[in-house]
Parts: sequence; structure tokens; C-alpha cells
Amino acid sequence: LWTSSGRKPSFNDFVIYKGHAYGFVGRMLACIDIYDGTRKWRGGRYGGFMVLLADQGLLVILTEKGEVALVRASPDKFEELAIIPAIEGKTWNHPVMVGDILLVRNSLEMVAFQLSPS
Repeated sequence: LWTSSGRKPSFNDFVIYKGHAYGFVGRMLACIDIYDGTRKWRGGRYGGFMVLLADQGLLVILTEKGEVALVRASPDKFEELAIIPAIEGKTWNHPVMVGDILLVRNSLEMVAFQLSPS
């Protein structure tokens, strides 16, 4: 349907949610319409990796700096809901959700957070 050389996910993949792709273009998070390739927004200078919580419409991002950010998966606007320090040092690993447990790691350690469903 369309092509683009401006959507370069580097080390991370895009996730698809309700007709939009969410992923990193360099260190910036972006939302792209999958039907015509237009960028809806760009925000949050994170770098890093993410997982989609599709049942809640949320992106959980583990930044290169070891922070965890929670971003709403909506094409309307970039909306960071929270950001917390999670692990010391640089990390280039995907966060993992198992039930209500969020696991993050770097080359030296791993941390588990129990998340509330609300």
C-alpha cells in the first residue's frame, strides 16, 4: 500500500494496535497509520524496547537508561502516563510481562515488579 525509508526501527520492532504501528524511529517513539503510512505523532525520547498491553491499550517501555515508561497506545496524541527508575545502568533488553509481573533486566541484574490491574 505504501513505502517509507523514514521509518527505521533500529533494534526494536513496531507493535500494531487498532490500525496503528507504535515503535521507535531512532530514540523517539512514534505512532504511524498502517493504512497510509502517515505519522500521527512523535514523542518521548526513550530509546529502548517495549511491550504492548493490548487489553489495556498501553505500551510498557524499558528505556536504554533503565527507566520504565507507561504510554497510552492512542493515535490522537502522545501521552506518557508514568515513568519510574527501574534498573541501574544501560539496558538493551525487551521488557517481559507474565501475568501481572513485569520483568526487566540488563547485563548484570534483573528486577521484577508486580503491577496493579488499575
